[in-house]
Amino acid sequence: MLILAICLAPIVPMTWFFISEERVEQRVDFKCYMAELWSAIKSRAFYQIIAYKFFAGVFEYFTYVASSPVQDHWAGATTLSDKISTIVSYIVFIGALGVTGKYGLMWDWRVMLIGTMLAVVVLDAICTMLTVWNVFRNPWFWFGGPVIEQIPKGISFIISTYVTVELAGEGNEGAVYGLITTVSNLSDPFARTIAKNIDATMDFSTERIQNDSHEVRRDVTISILIMYAAKLFSLCFLVLLPRQKAETQELKRNGGSSKVMGAITVFYLLFALVWSLTTNILGIFPSTACLKIAGGDGC
Repeated sequence: MLILAICLAPIVPMTWFFISEERVEQRVDFKCYMAELWSAIKSRAFYQIIAYKFFAGVFEYFTYVASSPVQDHWAGATTLSDKISTIVSYIVFIGALGVTGKYGLMWDWRVMLIGTMLAVVVLDAICTMLTVWNVFRNPWFWFGGPVIEQIPKGISFIISTYVTVELAGEGNEGAVYGLITTVSNLSDPFARTIAKNIDATMDFSTERIQNDSHEVRRDVTISILIMYAAKLFSLCFLVLLPRQKAETQELKRNGGSSKVMGAITVFYLLFALVWSLTTNILGIFPSTACLKIAGGDGC
């Protein structure tokens, strides 16, 4: 921790001396700001994009709880190999951003996401299933899946950035970007809590994983197939995503607005936030971690 603190310490003076911001003389009225934000949320362009980012994200980020014990006990991963794969994942993510930003400005967004998702599921399935069924177990081979997953994540991120640029109006750029980013970040923990509740019906204890029996391999395979089915199902929500910038602008101009849809949007986002916080907090304490809602076997 001390080494980490020493490495991060220079960021403070660098931020102070190298970031220059214009002084704001006129404060933004909070009521007016919230009124503008509500006006944006109830417009079809916004609630449709928000629905896509949230629901597609929930299924795209779906996972399985046996991933860590499988990685440790079957793939034989070490801390070093884990950290190296994380670094490579970031490099792949940045590469996906660069390639998409340079060559994919005019590509069909839906086709891009479909192609990358199908490729990732196939390649990840090869790495994962060969490891689970003890055909070939190697930590570097195992980490191929998480590294490859950064490609659709990078493409999805830059597409959401394009959409944000097209949706943002003068003066509300920060609010629009913050809203879209928050929705994207909210879908990830919500997906993990749902996956934890579903996988709680099967026993993925460390002792059972170490036993490495045919039954536990079967259960792990079932949970992995559920994850792949969820990821592929996320493509169904592409109908909510405009194909390109021109369609986004058309939706913004002629999409209209709905207070009901705006209220529904706020409701399911708040529900996902409360659900994620509740299940994760319950999982911290031993007295409540056994609850099924927290992913336990039941108290």
